[in-house]
This record gives sequence, structure tokens and C-alpha cells, in this order.
Amino acid sequence: MNGKSYQVVILYNEDVKICRGAPQDLLAVQFTATAAQYLSEALAGGGYRVTKLAVRGNLEELEDTLASFSPKETFIFNNCDGFNGNNMGAVDVIRLIERMGFKHTGAAADSIELCIDKPNSKERLIKFGVPTPRYQVFDRADGDFNLEFPVIIKPSVEDASMGIDLDSVVTNREGLFHRIGYIVDKYEQPAIVEEFVCGRELAVALLGNEVLEVLPITEQDFSWVANPLEQLLTYDSKWKTDSPYYQNIPARVPAVLNRKETQVIKKAAESSFHAMGLRDVGRVDIRFKEGIPYIIDVNELPDLSPDAGFWNSARASGISYPKMIERILTLAMKREGWI
Repeated sequence: MNGKSYQVVILYNEDVKICRGAPQDLLAVQFTATAAQYLSEALAGGGYRVTKLAVRGNLEELEDTLASFSPKETFIFNNCDGFNGNNMGAVDVIRLIERMGFKHTGAAADSIELCIDKPNSKERLIKFGVPTPRYQVFDRADGDFNLEFPVIIKPSVEDASMGIDLDSVVTNREGLFHRIGYIVDKYEQPAIVEEFVCGRELAVALLGNEVLEVLPITEQDFSWVANPLEQLLTYDSKWKTDSPYYQNIPARVPAVLNRKETQVIKKAAESSFHAMGLRDVGRVDIRFKEGIPYIIDVNELPDLSPDAGFWNSARASGISYPKMIERILTLAMKREGWI
């Protein structure tokens, strides 16, 4: 059958609150609904039968709604990155649709859980021999510290730069434990502390499964930021359009890299994709220093909206926005043997 013969359900979370963190974090959480509209328009414009389905309320409500769709005739385009304001809640949503027999784009539930849990994802990368900054996890503002300053301190199970601002990078023990205390109290989870790599920040967008297409590599241009310890993507630089950090840190694509650098970075990104069990689509964030690509994040569900970095990379390779979205869906359908 042709992929357009099937019903496509675009699944996304529509949250009205967050269960922890800073109030401004709701901005990133709610943008998922906007992205779902872009996905819907792209696929509908290509002739697909599309239905948007918001995840809200409770999982029983979602299960009742999905019961009206046939798992044999409905393919789910997953754009759900949380549930009820909880990032890890996305795992419960995907476990539900998998239990009901639905096939979907993107990573399976176990891989999603692995990517969200930063300490576990770091251990997986280390196991596969992929470079990543040394780290420790703290569940309280106390304990032995075995890393080298400077370090960056983040929530251990959040994404979208939640909990990251210009105070996240610290250079002494007093700042370290003060920031750990802030993360533990505000985000109600352990803090992950990583050695901060003062290097180039790159993002590698990938499409595929066994065979991967590496899209043109993106680099964040931090030339506006004089202090190397402030050259990082904070929450403001990603989400607050009136912030000077949003306005003055452009993404350059393709990044200026020689052939050897490009090969090393592509290999690290592909190894990370496979190590984390990603499928169809993914983005790998890297700090590149002295020829070493340190993996700082593996994102199983990158922002797919037309003003986000993933499409910037796809566009640089000549792929239109609707074709990019269709490509992700087609990769997933082929993986499942539907087309």
C-alpha cells in the first residue's frame, strides 16, 4: 500500500501546567502544540489523511480516544515530549500506544526513557566508547566532588535547556553546591554535573535507521558572547524571543569544518544515534575541542517546527519542510514494513 492510504495521527502533548521547575518552562512545553500544527499542515498538504490528537487529562482518556482507530490502518506520528508537564511522562504515553499495537515514528519507549535520563544516557555512551564529558550526579547539595572545574549543572531528566542559565556554569565549590541545591529544590530531581568543555557547539541532525543520512552540521555562533563560560545555549537563548541571547546567538549551517573534522563528528553522531537505539530521526549535540567530539545530548525527538535547527540543517541540504516531515514518516513506515 501507499503510505497515503493510511490514517496518520499526529500525537502531541497539550499541557496547561508544569509539575516542577521554573514558571517560564511552560513556554517550551506548550510549543509542542504549535509544532504539531506545522506537522499536520505539511502532511495534509502532501495528500495524507491527518488527525491531530492532543494528550491531556489522563492516559485512560487517551486510550479511549485511540480505541476508535485501527492499529492496522493508523500510523502515529509522535510529537509527544511529555505528559501533564512531566518530561518523563512521554515514556508512559508511548508505552500505552505500543501496548495498544500502534506503530509510530521515532524512538521506542525504552530509548525515549534512556535519552531523557541524562545519567543513564551518559553511561550508555561510555559503554559504546563515545566521547562525553566526565560527570557526577548529586541528589543533595553535599558530597565528594571528583571533577575538574569549570562544570555545568543541569537537571538530570529535563530537556529543552530547562534549568540552564548563565549561573549553570560554576568554577568553585561554593558555586557548585549552591547550584546543585537550586536544581534539586526547584526541579525535584538529582542534578547532573558535567565538566564544561570550552569548545565549539555543534548540532548534528540525522535521518534514517540502519543507514543514516547526516544533514549539514550546525554551529552556534557565540562570537557575541565574550566570556567562554557563558558560551552555552540557555533556556533564554532558545525560547525567549526578547532575550539578547536569543537574538544574538545565530546558528550557522553548514559549520566550517575540514574533511577530517567532519568525518570525526559524523562518526560520533552516528555512533550515538545507534547506541541510544534511535529510529528515523534524531539530533546529537556536541562540544568540539582539540579534535574530540564530546557528546552532550542525544535528542530522540528534536524540535521539528520550521523555525528550529533540525529543518535549518535539512534546508541546507535542499530538503523542503513538507518533504522533511514526509521523509520521517516514510522512514518509519518502511521500517515497520507498511510500505
